[in-house]
Amino acid sequence: MKRNFTLSAATCLFVGLLVRPACAALTSGAYQTLPGATVVESGDRVPNDSRVVPISAMFTLDLAATPPSLSAVISNAVLEGGEPFPLTVRSSQGFRLADGSYRFYGDYLLDLYPAGTQYGFDWRFSTSTNDEVVWNGIIGWGGGHAWYVMITDLTIVPRPRLEIARAGSKVMVSWSAEHTGYVLEQAVGLPATGWSPVANPVEVIGDRFSVTVEAASLQGYFRLRKN
Repeated sequence: MKRNFTLSAATCLFVGLLVRPACAALTSGAYQTLPGATVVESGDRVPNDSRVVPISAMFTLDLAATPPSLSAVISNAVLEGGEPFPLTVRSSQGFRLADGSYRFYGDYLLDLYPAGTQYGFDWRFSTSTNDEVVWNGIIGWGGGHAWYVMITDLTIVPRPRLEIARAGSKVMVSWSAEHTGYVLEQAVGLPATGWSPVANPVEVIGDRFSVTVEAASLQGYFRLRKN
């Protein structure tokens, strides 16, 4: 039987916040955390009761949906002080707040346990006065012992999208030039045991970064990695 996650006082950390100055509206799209992002995990089963752990997440926000929806792929999720593991998280509820930010709820482990768990999340995404997108919220256990992860003012940035086009005997892999500081990498298959940098030079063509490779040498998959 599916259990509902019970919101604690810590979960409702957004209630009563002062209205922020006006800033750019949050938009649908793909986002990711910055390198070096960390969160604080606390609980009865966490070593020393609390620890700082890295977090790397990719988000897809659909704010035009009814209700608004979120999906996230966390490459190093944590649970009860254990080792990091890959996890996909999806919202079950979402809505727009009066200040233009968006709030999402859901079962943290639903993709692993479709019958439902008492591990839930409560996340808010908003824009700051310098138009950055900021992630705040909590992941927690709604049962009889203490465990939660606090997410505090983490900046997330739009995720660049790769485009691939054939040019004669070659293939051009490109992405928007507004996304600087990325390295193009290649793997022979998924899931990848390792990604290798593409050695071909990066050119600027119009408003895009572009890497050209021989079509005959293509095998596998491409990704961008933030330096």
